[in-house]
Amino acid sequence: MQEVYTADAALAADTAPYAARLGVVGNPIAHSRSPQMQMAALRAAGIPGTYVRVLAEREGDDFERTLSSLQRMGFCGLNITVPFKYRAFAAVDASADPLAALCGSCNTLAWRNRWVGWNTDGPGFARAIREFCGRELAELRIVLMGACGGAGSALACQCALSGCRHLTLVNRPKPALQALEQKLSPHAAVQAVAVGEDDARRTAVQQADLVVNATSLGLVPGDELPLPAEWLSPHQAVYDIVPHPTPLQAAAAERGCRAADGTAMLLWQGAYAFEKWFGSMPDTAAMRAALLA
Repeated sequence: MQEVYTADAALAADTAPYAARLGVVGNPIAHSRSPQMQMAALRAAGIPGTYVRVLAEREGDDFERTLSSLQRMGFCGLNITVPFKYRAFAAVDASADPLAALCGSCNTLAWRNRWVGWNTDGPGFARAIREFCGRELAELRIVLMGACGGAGSALACQCALSGCRHLTLVNRPKPALQALEQKLSPHAAVQAVAVGEDDARRTAVQQADLVVNATSLGLVPGDELPLPAEWLSPHQAVYDIVPHPTPLQAAAAERGCRAADGTAMLLWQGAYAFEKWFGSMPDTAAMRAALLA
């Protein structure tokens, strides 16, 4: 099967034999590991279906036209990734999901006579951290780097809605950082620290139980670290949402920290998406095995 599609007639022809048509929409998209994970879930559930990568152009109305085209082709569920999560929220009905409403972004859509949306990044992150740390978000002091990004803002909102013990939002200086702090303050103890405010960043990191990297640093080999490694201590946990090993994870391990990549978050956000599409949780062991194969 072709690796990447655009929303055209060829896509409809290739998926026509399948009862359940699913896909992930983004740009870039060829790197996505969601197809191997979701195809394993479909097979384990005995659902005849297919899950494909769909490329939408970043500019203009191509994303909205892609949603319309996929609906006409009979797609029943979609995942949405960079850079379309905010546009997905604006284009669909997400009123049933408090997290999506708070963060203004969706990564999961289902067709129910209209596109309905949710954000499963947050619950997926919460479940991954429970596995990794053995503790709930409410019990942790957390530093979240890249808090204003598409994924980072969803994680920040999830931490706040979960009653995180203390949450430090770190991002490049921008109005959105202060706005996010103000939006989340009614839900949890929150402070915003801009990149460049090194004394405040260092203090926050040194007081944290969990340091989370939601920046793009680590996606490309040779990327710099999102913080100086010497700020980390052995009692801390470091979670990088990039779903493969990164320099931050290696540096954290050298400092004696527990470190993990974002594979578990990828797994659980996908499992919760599957639940939205079909009404029951998938075989997560089969999905995990497919991701790790």
